[in-house]
Amino acid sequence: MSNQNYTNRNHPGTKMREVSLPRLLLLTFRSWRSMLLMGLVFAILLAGLKVVNEYRGREEAQLLHEEYLTQSALYEASVQTYTDAIQRFQSKIDEKQSYFNDSLLMQIDPQRECVSNVSMVVRTPGLEEADSAKSSAGQTQSASVVNASNVVHAYDSFIRNGISYQQFADELGVSEESVRELIMVTTDWFQFSSVFKLQARSSDIELSKRLMDYILQQVEEQKPVFEKTLGEHEISVVSRNDSVVVDDMLAFQQTTLQSSIAQLQKDLQTSQTSLKELVKPTDAPAATTKGIIKTGIKYGIAGFIGGIFLMILIYAVRILMKGKILTDDELNVAYGLRNIMTYPAGTGRKEYRSAIDRLVNRLVNDGPDISMSAANDVTIAKVESMSAPSGIHKVMLAGTVGETRLESFAKTLTKRAEAIGSTVTFEAAPDLDTNAAAVRRLLTTDACIAVEEVGETSYRDAAEIIEILLASGKPVLGTVYL
Repeated sequence: MSNQNYTNRNHPGTKMREVSLPRLLLLTFRSWRSMLLMGLVFAILLAGLKVVNEYRGREEAQLLHEEYLTQSALYEASVQTYTDAIQRFQSKIDEKQSYFNDSLLMQIDPQRECVSNVSMVVRTPGLEEADSAKSSAGQTQSASVVNASNVVHAYDSFIRNGISYQQFADELGVSEESVRELIMVTTDWFQFSSVFKLQARSSDIELSKRLMDYILQQVEEQKPVFEKTLGEHEISVVSRNDSVVVDDMLAFQQTTLQSSIAQLQKDLQTSQTSLKELVKPTDAPAATTKGIIKTGIKYGIAGFIGGIFLMILIYAVRILMKGKILTDDELNVAYGLRNIMTYPAGTGRKEYRSAIDRLVNRLVNDGPDISMSAANDVTIAKVESMSAPSGIHKVMLAGTVGETRLESFAKTLTKRAEAIGSTVTFEAAPDLDTNAAAVRRLLTTDACIAVEEVGETSYRDAAEIIEILLASGKPVLGTVYL
């Protein structure tokens, strides 16, 4: 994350600082106990309020749930109904449209229909005598008349269904049924005779002629078969006419089919629109004990996280408002000093520190991962290297970490220096900004070191101590952070 700049409004003379937001957030975790406590408080409050409200509205929630189940069932039924209707309409549209596109009959122009017409007559023995006797006796049926009728129906059925038109279908690239549609058979009864009317229709007069020739040939070949079963009879062509005509009935048939497709498409669109406009009912779960507990847990987790976040925000603002030192290089950069040593977190503190405290301090602390004894040796060695060749022997430790802690740190360094044979001694000067005796001791010291603590020391107070040290004229060797 990027850094932010800010100045202390109460002390505008204090140099501008750069605040690292990640560093600031890490420092807030030193108060992890307060964060957990606030998280627990918020979790209990939110979860408790939610559970109480859920129990109070339990009956109402049950009624809403039952209403939801009813509406959901109606919704699912409506969806299924419209879905089935859409599938049905689409299937019919596809079927009719496919028929319209593939049917030879539907492709004929009704205003220019090419037709081959043939009239055929069937005569059976005794038909004329039977008809005369029927007229004189007032009868309506006779054996000869019935036989003639059977012959007519036999040829009618044969022409419609018995003849194979597959060769024409293969030639035209359509189904055989599409070719059959081009053939029409009608029968009219006259005195002493039965008359067939055959009609072959297409958009090509030559095709109509060929179809009619093929039918007449098949009828001629079938005649001996029918004579064996129906008896002797005569069938002959009375007339034949090949022409281009206007077929109003075909026009009506085509228009009716197109209108049917259009209506189905309209019905399909209406069903699709109705399906889209269906609104799914909002789920209203029943307030069961298990559900209430789960809801309480969810709100408890949300409250816990919210409480911790609130405390992080509060502590971050607090650190900024108090102007705490955030890193061990802030004072060094501002005043051109060097960092002599950054001790492991909690150096010099005697209170018990838990494993979490130690973990947080390791994350916050910028110092090397060494023991306190090793850190003391490094500090003494650096002071010795900086004192040569001027021969600094007495070093004053000044800072705002507290009198007891500062004096303890000075004694520890002095004892360690004696143990390793160093001539450097360390003396504590707490409260340098308010203690006159400590200021006077500056006159007898050889050099000074500023001792502060990251995350605890006020930047403003530390800056005042350093300015006093610099103003004294004594060498300021650098800073040490505990």
